Parts: sequence; C-alpha cells; structure tokens
Amino acid sequence: MKGRSALPWVAFLTGMVIVAGGIAGTHWGRRLLTRVDYFDVRRVEVVGTRWVAPDALLELAAIRGGRSVWEDYTDVEMRLVEHPLIDEAQVRRAGWRSLRIVVRETEPVAFVGVPELRAVHGDGTVIPLDLAGTELDLPLITEEASLAEDSSRVVAGPALEALEIFVSLNELDPGLGGVVSDFGLAQGAGLWVNLVASQPARRLALPDRVDERLVRRIRATLDDLRRRGIAADLIEARFAGIIVVRRERL
Repeated sequence: MKGRSALPWVAFLTGMVIVAGGIAGTHWGRRLLTRVDYFDVRRVEVVGTRWVAPDALLELAAIRGGRSVWEDYTDVEMRLVEHPLIDEAQVRRAGWRSLRIVVRETEPVAFVGVPELRAVHGDGTVIPLDLAGTELDLPLITEEASLAEDSSRVVAGPALEALEIFVSLNELDPGLGGVVSDFGLAQGAGLWVNLVASQPARRLALPDRVDERLVRRIRATLDDLRRRGIAADLIEARFAGIIVVRRERL
C-alpha cells in the first residue's frame, strides 16, 4: 500500500517540474513563478572562493527572505563585484529552492614592497590580503615602488613597468611564470628574472615585449639544459631571433 499511495505524489511532483520548466522558458512565465511561495530561496551556497570567506560574500549579497529562485539577481551580482577581491560574480539557480553564487576572485601575481610587502594584481592594483594568514608563493618585484594616495594601486614607474613585462610572460606561460623568484628592470631595456633553484638556469634576460614565439624558445632552451644536465647562469633572450646561454663558471 505504501508504494501505491506514494505514486500520486511522485506523479504530481513530476508534473510540477515539467510545468515549471515550460513556464520558465517565457518572460511572463518567470514572473509568474516568482509569485509562487514554493520557489522561495531556502539555501544559498558560494563557490569559487580562495581568499574571501564565503560568509563575507553571503553578507554582501544580502539575499533577503522571500525572494524567489526565479528572480533576476543582477543587483546581487553588482554588489558582489564591488568587493576588491571579486572580479566576476554570477547567481545561478541550484534547484527549486536553492541558489549558487559563483565568483572569480582577483588573482595576485606578485609582491611589491611599499615598503611593507603587498600583493598586487597584474595591473598594479593592491590586493588587500592579510599576508600573515595566507600561504602565497609569488615573485617579488625588486624595483622601488610607490602607491597612489588611496593606497589602492602602484603608480606609474619602474615597478609597474617591470610588472607589465612579467605579466606578459605569465599569461603566455603560467608554468614559466610560476618558477620566477623575483624580477626587475634590466639596465638599458628589458627585464632581469631570477628563477627558483630547481631550474637549470639561474636568470633570464627578457626584452620589453614578450611574445609566444619567444616564450616557446625559452622553454625549449630550459628543457634542453635540463635534459643535458647543464647548469646555466643566464639565458639571454633580448637579441632578436637569438637565444644566448651563459654557462656557470666552475
């Protein structure tokens, strides 16, 4: 008897799903569904966070009781991207009574001393992280830097110039960017890059403009040195079309 008595409810719920799905496909249908209490939000989850606590984003989202999962949440998304660590935010339905907030955080790419250590985004924006409570492994910009009056970003100067060249390298080959220990402007032009100890070369010399072809050649040079068991002091990549390797002196 139990199995039989449950069938009408299963049929009813299945019908509700089909009807709701069909109605939701139209503008007027979505407006109609927002008036149905059954679809009021009961649960909200946050995904995509690493630096920002989910509870902080839930507080910022401020999704009040009584709102429907079928509503437009552009207002919430706009509030979320006002957070200095959030680049993008989307509010999605995650069931008939649940919402999922999906965020993409601003990624720090380097440290800069101003004079205290700060993490910065690729455009020089200072990311307000508590470095004492995080485990960040980022390269250090060795150039002297200054911040804007509101301390929100690195102002134009050597540090920002060095950062722009490094970002070009990092975007083309994040793996290569990930083995950089520190970097600064080279005398004359380009960028001096110190690599971590696990690499077969200690330093790279890069031109002002880094392209995909150059990065491939640098990567091939590092792979060749590693394969041959050779330790190099410098990979000089500032000459047009030429990679020069300077061996370490014994």
